[in-house]
Amino acid sequence: MKKLFWGLFFITAGAVVITNQLGYFTDVNLFGLLCTIFIIPILIKSLFRLEFTGIFFSVAFLIIIYAKQLQLQAITPWPILATALLCSIGFEILFKKRFYHGHHGEHFDTIVNSDDDSEVNYRVSYGSSIKYINTEDFKSANLSCSFGALKVYFDNAIIQGESATISLDLSFAGAELYIPKEWKIINQVDVTLGGVEEKNNRKVDFQKTVILTGRVSLSGVSIIYV
Repeated sequence: MKKLFWGLFFITAGAVVITNQLGYFTDVNLFGLLCTIFIIPILIKSLFRLEFTGIFFSVAFLIIIYAKQLQLQAITPWPILATALLCSIGFEILFKKRFYHGHHGEHFDTIVNSDDDSEVNYRVSYGSSIKYINTEDFKSANLSCSFGALKVYFDNAIIQGESATISLDLSFAGAELYIPKEWKIINQVDVTLGGVEEKNNRKVDFQKTVILTGRVSLSGVSIIYV
């Protein structure tokens, strides 16, 4: 996570320098640009960890910095900060207090471990869930999560053909995908203010190919090879 933070920090800094030289954000002062460089990595880091305070206050500060460009002066600074505080408290209550212990001692609302068809559709909204994919002919999975957390285990999914597809639709969410190490992931996800990271290095011969598609907005995705 430290590497992710500093990597995003310098990438954002480079993007700010270039866009400023091209004439964009000329009516934003240097202090605002420097704040943006710090806020974006914090926002993405918070999305990966699903830390609601970091998410909402990062968005609030960005709105304050660019209120003029967004024509949102009427709600800055105190209304948007108050909204960020209230949303942070509300989401902490919804997602922290009512969880029960689930996998690895973590807290999740539901754990779904049942047989699946070749095409799997699973959706989580305003909650958290662990989903085990159990199928002997896995072809595709459509996973949707908004304002929540999702863990999906694919180690009991068998691909009969040469490839399969995993489609993501995430907004204000954190997702972890546990993928067999023999699967080769081709990342084609459209990411907006978020990120997709891979964990656990592999030195194996790939047997199957999985195309990762969909949309990730203000969300973080971790691909963990098992």
